[in-house]
Amino acid sequence: MRASEPTGARPPARDRGLTYVLGATVVAGAVGYVIQAAVPAFTGTDEYIAFSVFWSVVYLIVSALSGIQNELTRSAYPTADREGSGWRTLWGFAGVSAAVAVLAVVATSPLWAPRVFAADTAILVAAVAVATLGYTMVAVLSGALYGVRNWPAVATMTVGDSTLRLIAVATALALGGGMVALGWAVAVPFLLAFAGVLAMSTRSIRATLHLDAGIGTLGRNSLTTIAAAAATGLMISGLPFLLGLTSPRTDGALLASLILVITLTRAPLVIPLLALQSYLVVTFRDDAHAVRRRVLRLGGALLALTAALSVLAVFVGPWIIAFLYGDRYELPAAAYGLIVASAGLTGLLCITGPAVLASGRHGVYLAGWAVASAALVGGLLLPWEDPARILTAIIVAPVAGVLTHAGDSLGRRRTGTDPSAGDSERPVE
Repeated sequence: MRASEPTGARPPARDRGLTYVLGATVVAGAVGYVIQAAVPAFTGTDEYIAFSVFWSVVYLIVSALSGIQNELTRSAYPTADREGSGWRTLWGFAGVSAAVAVLAVVATSPLWAPRVFAADTAILVAAVAVATLGYTMVAVLSGALYGVRNWPAVATMTVGDSTLRLIAVATALALGGGMVALGWAVAVPFLLAFAGVLAMSTRSIRATLHLDAGIGTLGRNSLTTIAAAAATGLMISGLPFLLGLTSPRTDGALLASLILVITLTRAPLVIPLLALQSYLVVTFRDDAHAVRRRVLRLGGALLALTAALSVLAVFVGPWIIAFLYGDRYELPAAAYGLIVASAGLTGLLCITGPAVLASGRHGVYLAGWAVASAALVGGLLLPWEDPARILTAIIVAPVAGVLTHAGDSLGRRRTGTDPSAGDSERPVE
């Protein structure tokens, strides 16, 4: 137990916590899936690519900022005597984080915005800045809620944000709005969800929150988790953006088809595990001696499911896409199976990551995602024909990341420093 940790501040995670988080994740995942599946049905190929790239830019930034939530989850605990001491630190850190994040987006926008936003650049950058501000506050509040185990508020945040976005995007599409309307429909719900959940949970957080670090320490640790989350975002949320940047000669129809199938087939496997990152950190942290067993059990189940779905995708994937979208989006049947396999492997990285982060190994956590993202970018730059180039990159990248995390854990087991291997005070026999 850390010296700064209040006595009795770490009760085991409750099953009801998993119920709340999984339930909210299912709802939010379904809502996000509906949005990304519906937009290509209401737009042409070029418009769909434009929307996907915009969504990708926003959620690449959001993915990076989720590192703030991961670090706060690790640092936040409920006090036993209901005299929380972390409220002022929490919001001091929130203010600094939001200011830095928004400034970074605005200051760097001339380097990337004109290239990815061909029209309405300034107003779309403003929408990205608002999304950045909103999600920074969501990340801070969610990290505190996970840390003090306020599961109903966690679920409300998750479901409320996605539901508000669905309503906003549906309204924009119904009114025939273009990218500007869709951009603000994606951005504003972050702030609305934050304000609503803050209003309902302020009293409980203020009374019970304890943080084991000050603003400076939170900031330094968050740099690592943000870097790792940015690498995560490059592989998942930022993938359409990377595909657009690295595929200037790829046929538009093929590129649109790859983006669509990757988006729709990856979501069921990867997005739930991404949403569970903070929950996994808490559960791994609170039962350190069972981490290895839990990782093997979860990872094995995920790989078995992935294998079954990959085979199924080869046979039913082309039919489903043709049924939903006609002949606008077409890929070879084998590509569906490989894309699903890449999703499962990326999901495995979402299990090994929280396992190393929960034990405070920030550098290893970052290294796994950094190696994976570097392998992805390197693979996409290979001078190969498509779709072989893209499919190879998205499969090799997560394998490289998982091996990085696993290699560190194996080394710790051999030297007897891994608490999940038994008594961490003596070498493994």
